[in-house]
Amino acid sequence: MSEEFYHDDPIESDVPKRKKSSALAALVLIAVGGFYLQSTFAANLSMNSATTIEFGQGVSQAVACSGSTNLIVTPRASFTNGAGSAGAHYLQSVTVSNIPTSCYGVDFIISAYGDSSSTPLALFNATSTNAVIYDNDGTFLPNNRSTGMTVSSSTGTFTAIFTTPVAQSSSVFKLTIQSSAHTTWSCAQGGACSVGNVGPGGGTIFYVALSPFACGPTRSETCTYLEAASTSGVNAWTDAQVPWSGVPFAAIGATAQGTEIGTGYANTLAIVGQSGGGDSPGKAGTLSRAYRGPNNLSDWFLPSKDELNQLFLQRSNVEGFVQPFYWSSTENTGVYAWFQRVDGAYPYDKWKDLYVRAVRAF
Repeated sequence: MSEEFYHDDPIESDVPKRKKSSALAALVLIAVGGFYLQSTFAANLSMNSATTIEFGQGVSQAVACSGSTNLIVTPRASFTNGAGSAGAHYLQSVTVSNIPTSCYGVDFIISAYGDSSSTPLALFNATSTNAVIYDNDGTFLPNNRSTGMTVSSSTGTFTAIFTTPVAQSSSVFKLTIQSSAHTTWSCAQGGACSVGNVGPGGGTIFYVALSPFACGPTRSETCTYLEAASTSGVNAWTDAQVPWSGVPFAAIGATAQGTEIGTGYANTLAIVGQSGGGDSPGKAGTLSRAYRGPNNLSDWFLPSKDELNQLFLQRSNVEGFVQPFYWSSTENTGVYAWFQRVDGAYPYDKWKDLYVRAVRAF
């Protein structure tokens, strides 16, 4: 689905190569020609066209909604440790200040680009390329498609903070900030979701958390929703009856025994990575991880015990959830794994050969 933003003619400027000794990336703001439609609501900033810009250095520039008032734009980086001595600086946040009241009611859209590509870099949540901030009459809020980003708001100033930043500073050469008329996005487009909505993966939303929960392959991310794979349409899911693992009598241990919401992804990776053939094709974990859905997303997994129970509780809102027994990704012992009976509200454990429904968290 295409997304239209409104803007003035872009002003393009190049930035020289950064010095290799610097751990932080040079940064300019640049627009991608032809990507946005014309409107008086928006403008692009072209920052410091002659020299490089370090993270932490604010640059002033007027945009369409601000008239003659210059906004101050300040990108900042953070260092994230890696395995051993590995680690990297990431674009962690962007502060925009000196915003006048003439910008009330607009969305600010922030994107980052590499040295030569016109494709925006992912900023957070692994795939989110736009940080969208709504100016709600002076109170700045993350637009409802920006789950995974928090916004600190004060008078005339906001800071967009990426919960799990993914754009390395060394890869960021260009940054755009634009303003457009405020847009409310559907759940499928990445906006706010309710149970029963079509999600970004083309499936059905079956769980909405009251507060974000730890999720992802290492539970280092935060999510709010759970989505079940659809059994109709393009690249539909089929509830197949398969063994739980390629090694049915060997215990995996704690890495596959998470029960709560947010542990299914990590459990599934432990199943697939089980020593001695856990990644065998046609098994519950492998099938779930291999699914891509209609929108080619790669973060599907086998739900944990509690995630599967939520799917059962919302079964009237999820198409095709009718088989008698479904696998969870939660191991109980080396011979048993937890499953859900569709004719009862309580999960049990059973020898490993039942039906599978893939889910995803975001």
